[in-house]
Amino acid sequence: MHILNYYFTPFAVILIVFAIYFSEPEKSVTWISFAILAASFAVNYWFSKNTYRFMRWSRKIRSIIVWLYLITSAVLFYLLGSYWAPMWLLFLIAPATSAMFMNKLQVFIIAFVSAASMLGVYYVKSLLLEQSLGTQLWAMASVQAIFVIFFSMFVAAMSEMILKVRDSLR
Repeated sequence: MHILNYYFTPFAVILIVFAIYFSEPEKSVTWISFAILAASFAVNYWFSKNTYRFMRWSRKIRSIIVWLYLITSAVLFYLLGSYWAPMWLLFLIAPATSAMFMNKLQVFIIAFVSAASMLGVYYVKSLLLEQSLGTQLWAMASVQAIFVIFFSMFVAAMSEMILKVRDSLR
């Protein structure tokens, strides 16, 4: 989990700050986004600091964290996706996190839910804005969703391979 905090958390913060700074969304969107970011950071920090205190429940806690990452990504994508196109990259965080400690089927399920959530947000936004996304935009969104799944399965395979190499050296 700690390796994700070193790479994905700063990436998510940079992505959100850039989205807010360069696209200048409405004040309410900015404040809600910062509040979600702060709450996510606080929860992540608390779980990181207390991981060893709750060793018995570490698997369940990790699963909760993955689903919290997915929900947070969906909400932030809903808020900022219209202003900053790269926000879809947030949907890589939850499945990549799950790839570090779950089996491949669980990773696939989380990656699929993550990709479907992204497509769902695109669909909801198109309905709310009363604008059809069109074939080309749906194709681009589908490629993004497929990338979320493939990237997650790649990280899961790499994690599995690293464990096999480590175990073979014992």
